[in-house]
Amino acid sequence: MRNLLFLSIFFSSLIQAQDSFIEGTDYQIIDDQPSSFVSKKSNHIKVVEAFWYGCPHCYVIEEYLSKWDVHDDKLVKFINMPVVFNKAWLLHARAFYTMKEFENFEILHKKFFYAYHEQQRTFSNKESIINFIVSQGELKDRVEKIFLSDEVSKKVQEANYLLETYQIDSVPAMIINDKYKISGRMAKTYERMLEISDFIINLEKKNRSE
Repeated sequence: MRNLLFLSIFFSSLIQAQDSFIEGTDYQIIDDQPSSFVSKKSNHIKVVEAFWYGCPHCYVIEEYLSKWDVHDDKLVKFINMPVVFNKAWLLHARAFYTMKEFENFEILHKKFFYAYHEQQRTFSNKESIINFIVSQGELKDRVEKIFLSDEVSKKVQEANYLLETYQIDSVPAMIINDKYKISGRMAKTYERMLEISDFIINLEKKNRSE
């Protein structure tokens, strides 16, 4: 298994917000070309949060993400992306994309996180995942059909492809416009991860306007 960001120093100390951040120290450029947003091929800034339901830091940062004012920015498109490092993570990725098909996805997403970390339900097989979603009021036949569907398989495969493209080796991580990556090691705190993200979002807006 790849090295996960479960060290106690991760996000352990508060660092004051900065007006600027340094490439290679605070964030990494994974594509040297101008983003599709800057080149005006896209009208949205894509912000991807790479996560795993079993990651304790991914669980904690959810609270910060839910309050992040980027959700009110019409230029920003925020996306959760489950990372697949092994078979257990693949199951959880299928769970994520299954829950995405339901109108109450946001509630299911938070409750799944809560069940894993607060109730020690590790969801190690498809039956436990399906039973969880059904317990939230969904029909079992529909849940099973979606969970085992080719559409969900395709989405998991796409996420796995992006894992390599984004050079992700730990979670949580933020990827902005397929160009910038912020790892936990770089950010050091939950607050700072969002501050660096805000800095890059504003940088992309500035670059587009030039």
